[in-house]
Amino acid sequence: MKTILLSTAAALIAASAASAQDAAESKFELGAGYTLLDGDGVEFDALTLRGGYNVNEFFAVEGEALFGLGDENLGGGFSAELNYGLGVFAKAEYPVGERVSVFGRLGYTWAEVEVSGLGSEDADGFAYGVGGEFAVSGPNAIRADYTRYDYEDGAEADGWSIAYVRSF
Repeated sequence: MKTILLSTAAALIAASAASAQDAAESKFELGAGYTLLDGDGVEFDALTLRGGYNVNEFFAVEGEALFGLGDENLGGGFSAELNYGLGVFAKAEYPVGERVSVFGRLGYTWAEVEVSGLGSEDADGFAYGVGGEFAVSGPNAIRADYTRYDYEDGAEADGWSIAYVRSF
């Protein structure tokens, strides 16, 4: 019994040490949060999921998926809904402290918006933005960012996001 308790304690200590690794050594990140999109006067609330790979301390690549959370009333009996948004980004980041980093990102995105009675409309184009990340404890961080979406059909959107990030 004593051996089992000591083995369990040793395993827990080893696991906590491994999960408390320095964020700079982490290669993969997963995150989830909320994004407010303001597109040409129409606002969408979206669930945001992100995954990324840190090539080194200063450069990463990441993917983003946005899923609409409800409809936006357009008036006149019409409403609009964000069906999805997908994007891939190159991210340059710089640590400004032990627990804080800032970043800029540039990428390409696709989105689909559905308007009641009129069908859905697809758009794609470049996106760019800036943000910051604060390491709360070990591999856990809070991220806030702004992204500008410039679609090829002339549509534009501003996105403000806050999310939880876990590094592996």
